[in-house]
Amino acid sequence: MLTKADKWLIVALTTLSITGIGLNLHYMSSVSGQARSIVVTVAGKTVKTFPLRQGYVGEYRIDGHDGYNIIEYQGGRVRMKEADCPDQICVQQGWISIPPQQIVCLPNRVVVKVISDNPADIDDIVR
Repeated sequence: MLTKADKWLIVALTTLSITGIGLNLHYMSSVSGQARSIVVTVAGKTVKTFPLRQGYVGEYRIDGHDGYNIIEYQGGRVRMKEADCPDQICVQQGWISIPPQQIVCLPNRVVVKVISDNPADIDDIVR
């Protein structure tokens, strides 16, 4: 049976957890409002950079080291739509939209990375 102190502890921990979730959601919404770009690299060399914003829709074919990849961008997010690599991990990654998320296709040496156009005062944030 729970004592009165146990019940207060549960309420306090629940309140702290909900507050933390709320602050995280607030941070994520402020980050997603920043101007962002997509940088596509093949074997460490940048091959394409373009803005990631609402209303900017399209596809881009990348000829990688050992094959091809097709990225799709729409609605402020990007994904690897198609690849001819054997494992398809890059395709299964899904949509990304928040810096510094990235999609990597190791067999083709392709990296698609979301970057912020506004440099931050903070070096890194661990989520």
